[in-house]
Amino acid sequence: MARRFIVDKDNIQKQSDNIYIITGSEVKHIQVLRHDVNDEITLNDSIYKIIEMRRDSAILEFVKEAPIVGVPKNNITLYMAFLKSDKMDFVVQKAVEIGVKNIVPFFSSNVVVKLDEKDRIKRKEKLQKVADEACKQCGRTDSVEVLNPINFSELKNEIEGIQKVFFAYEASNDSLKKEIKDAKDRNLKDIGMVIGAEGGFTNKEAEELKQIESVSCVSLGTRILRAETAALNLLSIIIYEMEE
Repeated sequence: MARRFIVDKDNIQKQSDNIYIITGSEVKHIQVLRHDVNDEITLNDSIYKIIEMRRDSAILEFVKEAPIVGVPKNNITLYMAFLKSDKMDFVVQKAVEIGVKNIVPFFSSNVVVKLDEKDRIKRKEKLQKVADEACKQCGRTDSVEVLNPINFSELKNEIEGIQKVFFAYEASNDSLKKEIKDAKDRNLKDIGMVIGAEGGFTNKEAEELKQIESVSCVSLGTRILRAETAALNLLSIIIYEMEE
């Protein structure tokens, strides 16, 4: 399969029928990997042939749509409390590899990370790059979107519209196996996951989440897991059980 590159739509311009010019950081990546004229590459979800390589751009000819590979069967959105830099990067990278579709960072009472509006934009862009690189590394032909960070009240509003939301909570005694079976029996495709920060949720926040109709408050066992471990553990179980 042709090597895949991910280019923002703003950096793709149509020149004529089937001919496109691309700019941006991926042009340098194409050059570093020694691709040249007549090589075929996968750009986003299509295959192109390189017509001309320039210093800061490349001219490509559309060949065909790329085969679909590694795309998960279910639309799973991970709502992840903002963790410290390297931990958040790690969760995004591994969640993409396992099979998440969207990632929404959020801020709750016990989130240690404090970001102003400018820093939120920078971190979101960095996390999107991590997600893009993970898509390329694991061979997925779709894209995973890291959405803008939201606060707790916005989180509650968002998950109300999801068919099934798994809320991992250490104080819960509800069976994860039972709730996954319910999702499978109802053939639900729109799934959410809510994972708290290192310090978890306050009692008030947890109660507010549990009151939402679509939320299933579940236990991940008797051992208390780190936030990043809980996220990847729960995602792995859901993917395995619902895509078998």
